[in-house]
Amino acid sequence: MFIMLVRFIYLFLIILTANLYSQASLFIIHTNNTNGALENCYCPDNPLGSIEKRSIYIEDFINSNPRTVILDAGDFFTMSKKLLKDSLVCEAYATIPYDGILLGDQEITRDQKFLNNVLPKLNSTIILSNLESPSIPSLRKYKIVKRGGLSIGLIGIMGNNALKYYPKNIKDSIILTDPTSTVNDIVKKIRPRTDIIILLSHQGFEQDQVLAKSLKGIDVIIGAHSQTVPKEPVFVNDILISQAGREGYYVGLIELKLSRYKKIEDHLISTISMTQDMPDDPRIMELIKYFEDKTGLINRKKLQALDGKDN
Repeated sequence: MFIMLVRFIYLFLIILTANLYSQASLFIIHTNNTNGALENCYCPDNPLGSIEKRSIYIEDFINSNPRTVILDAGDFFTMSKKLLKDSLVCEAYATIPYDGILLGDQEITRDQKFLNNVLPKLNSTIILSNLESPSIPSLRKYKIVKRGGLSIGLIGIMGNNALKYYPKNIKDSIILTDPTSTVNDIVKKIRPRTDIIILLSHQGFEQDQVLAKSLKGIDVIIGAHSQTVPKEPVFVNDILISQAGREGYYVGLIELKLSRYKKIEDHLISTISMTQDMPDDPRIMELIKYFEDKTGLINRKKLQALDGKDN
């Protein structure tokens, strides 16, 4: 009963917030650098949740705001190559109706056979426009999403900067085409069929600002890799550039206010903290329990926190 009441209040607040926005708007929910975090790290200095909070937040938000695009800019796998955890993260991501997911360096450097086995579990479109090698069967160069009378183009790139600290043999096995020419060529192809084009980028916030100077026809860049939380909107060449931090602590929210001619008139951005009072998704909690049962690995800080609640 208490959980239902909390969720009702939570949903009411989402609806109340949404009513402040114009109806002629497109919302973009974006995430990046989850780094395999299924749940709160129980860190005293950063008591924020992760996917176990995110999935419920997004579900409630899109129920109130159906004209929403949901995107992830990569590095959802663990940094330490915990293969079971990586597989479970893909299952957790499948609970969220992502419109497009970009692969980051933490994904693209994994074993090819492993990728082919686990990426289908995402149940989403995987986009990486400038990957020449290795070949990933399910990869798309771009996607056009229809949402509330709008056509939204999605493109995704990775910069070589994301591979900077990998061994030479790994860097040599990954061939990326030039991001600028790749993006501009795709924009020429899809711009006549789209109202808005969003670029998913995995290379870092500073690199995104440099890239934006050479792009034409892109409206928004959703970035990753540097794990940045922008304190204010950043525009370069009239392109809004954003990220949403790390470890799933935050969900990025962008509102594009549109004219009657589907032109962007204004931008509103915010970073939503996944706070501990938000409801947990039982589906994600089951995945967490499965991981703990299989491996015997339980966060020591979590055990201390649970012990404190019982006493």
